[in-house]
Amino acid sequence: MQSHPTLALHGLVLFPGMLRPMVVSEPSALLALAEAIGQDLPLACFAQVDAQLAEVGCLGRVLRSVTLGDGSLRILVQGQTRVVRTEEEQHASRGMWCQVMDLPDSPGNPVQIGASEAYLRQVLEELLGTDMRRPTEMGAAPPLDEGPQRLADYAAGMLQLPVPMQQVLLEEIDLLSRLDVLALEATKALELVNLSNDIQQQARMSMDRQQRHAFLKEQIAACQAELGQPNGKSDLNRLEMRLKAANMPAEVLEEAERELTRLRMLHTEAAEYGVTRGWLDTLAGLPWDRSTVDDNDLGNARAILNRDHHGLDEPKQRLLEYLAVRQLNPNARGAILCLVGPPGVGKTSLAATTAQALGREFQKVSMGGVRDEAEIRGHRRTYIGALPGRIMQAVRRAGTRNPVLLLDEMDKLSGERGDPAAALLEVLDPSQNHSFEDHYLGVPFDLSQVLFIATANVEHSIPTALLDRLEVIRLPGYIEEEKTQIARQHLLPRVRQRVGLTEAQLRISPEALTTLVRSYTREPGVRELERQLERIFRRMALRFVEGRKRALLVREKHLCELLGPPTYRPTLNEGVLRPGVAMGLAWTPAGGEVLHVEAAGFDDGTGNLQLTGSLGDVMKESVQTALSLLRSRSRQLSIDSGRFKREDFHVHCPSAGIPKDGPSAGVAMLAALSSLMLNRSLPKGLAMSGEITLRGQVLPVGGVKEKVLAARRAGMSAVLLPESNRVDLADLDPALLGDLRLHYAGDVEQIFDLLFPSLTLRIHRSE
Repeated sequence: MQSHPTLALHGLVLFPGMLRPMVVSEPSALLALAEAIGQDLPLACFAQVDAQLAEVGCLGRVLRSVTLGDGSLRILVQGQTRVVRTEEEQHASRGMWCQVMDLPDSPGNPVQIGASEAYLRQVLEELLGTDMRRPTEMGAAPPLDEGPQRLADYAAGMLQLPVPMQQVLLEEIDLLSRLDVLALEATKALELVNLSNDIQQQARMSMDRQQRHAFLKEQIAACQAELGQPNGKSDLNRLEMRLKAANMPAEVLEEAERELTRLRMLHTEAAEYGVTRGWLDTLAGLPWDRSTVDDNDLGNARAILNRDHHGLDEPKQRLLEYLAVRQLNPNARGAILCLVGPPGVGKTSLAATTAQALGREFQKVSMGGVRDEAEIRGHRRTYIGALPGRIMQAVRRAGTRNPVLLLDEMDKLSGERGDPAAALLEVLDPSQNHSFEDHYLGVPFDLSQVLFIATANVEHSIPTALLDRLEVIRLPGYIEEEKTQIARQHLLPRVRQRVGLTEAQLRISPEALTTLVRSYTREPGVRELERQLERIFRRMALRFVEGRKRALLVREKHLCELLGPPTYRPTLNEGVLRPGVAMGLAWTPAGGEVLHVEAAGFDDGTGNLQLTGSLGDVMKESVQTALSLLRSRSRQLSIDSGRFKREDFHVHCPSAGIPKDGPSAGVAMLAALSSLMLNRSLPKGLAMSGEITLRGQVLPVGGVKEKVLAARRAGMSAVLLPESNRVDLADLDPALLGDLRLHYAGDVEQIFDLLFPSLTLRIHRSE
């Protein structure tokens, strides 16, 4: 009994005398193989049958090994003797080893064995001469002087038997039984070969000279008829029935039938066959006449929208107006709705709810990362791997001609190859999309019944021509009260279902929920809030799995233990009360943000200006403009003009690792510098946004709604905005503002009146 490196064989059995090529890639098998090659040891090979390692295997000698590019080994193994596995050893550095002992054949009747050997040899020789498909490396049957054992092992490897049957033959120690089984299997193989040859002969006799190019096609048809399987003709007949049942327009059906006629004349192995077959399949699978009936119950639609979404009154109202117009005029072709807002405010969910309210199918088509016009229009079917465009693929998945298609992330379109935006114009234009022609299909398809809803995070990043086709509906971020309601009505039930804890097992107190919203999330949407809730539920789930039985109530004091220290601190702190500090407002794709602006002056300077905080070129110019404006009005503001030459100034925006830029920081820069020069603190809780000119005008800025809501979330009490932006907040729900006061200024004199009301200013006001 000896120990040998061991190799588990998948899908094959090694017999004595047999040459077997193998590819080894498993780490433990590679270790054992390295030991066998390095020490020139026989390799114990055992087949895996039904996920179990067989007890009987074969010792083999590794004749050749080649390392492949992925680290695996291709080896050539020659079987030697049967062995039985007794003990198995697993080594971390040497792989799997096992102790084996030889498995000899049992003696039998020599006369019977000789007769079976002679019959098997006769059948094998006839089979080798008849079946030309046998691999040439098998060669002729072994000579007589090598004995019946060698003949049996050769036949077991040559006949291509199933792996379980090969393993049974390997384990069989009765030589006569092995020979009888192999003789029977060899006879079956010979009969199958003779039958195949007869079929070929019949097919060959039925052809004339003009039909020789279809030889293989006739041969396959004869084989399928013998086996009782459907042939290619019946498959094309079924395809023809599908095309007729699709109820496509007459001109499209005519084109499809013409291509089907050409397909019948093509050989199945021709490259054009697969292309045409796939095109016809796509045509048959499109919903040419399948559509759903709209649910025109506006009360039901309003109930579904209110059930699934808290707030968002303006978007809901606009969607209901759209449904009302469609009810009065089903053929109305209005503008395409585009929901614009920061991530997590419910744009995608609102579109899906609209589809549910209408009773239509819903499909999402992501526009993010679309760089090729062919992704919208499709690829010409002459190209390898051609597919329809994303629009037609979505319609096919929906299975109806009037689904709701969500064109997500319209602001992420790019045009590296062609112009995807121009392709979308044809899709969205009501005067063109009734006969939209995808390049792959090559035939018109009516998209006029499709309800397109687009979404974007940033309106100004949508291509201008495309934006002209869209009716923009802005979704502002949520305030704390709305987030709390959304968490209570929507997020908590969803997280409970996802984690598996019921309300009787775990509850969160209202105070804890409010603190979670205020101190652990500061985003316009609710995705981070949902993630934090899921963290709490996961940690509580661990306690229940570990044996807790009593219900849990998460209070405010438990949040630090579960989530760590609060992520966000109150924005109003002592630093805001010092001279030289102002609170600006910034817009980001994720919503509005409060931005600190700090200014400091240094004596014994030369009037230099230093800017830090990763400020962009536009913000740097805003600081220089504010400083020049103060210098030009130093006498009216009672500022010593000599300070601008003998002092150095430093303006800084914290969070220097985040790049900052944009044309809306001029007012905040002016406020910080004037507070520094006058040595007066700004009003507590005042945030501001706007741009200034050297003449003292206050210019309008963008993202006003997002900035105001950011000030509300940060706990500000007042916001200063340009007078020209007053109209942007006319339709803002007063409930979103709460106690937040809005101030407007058209020039810097009004700004100074608000910032320093107790200071007597001698500013000359021009008439």
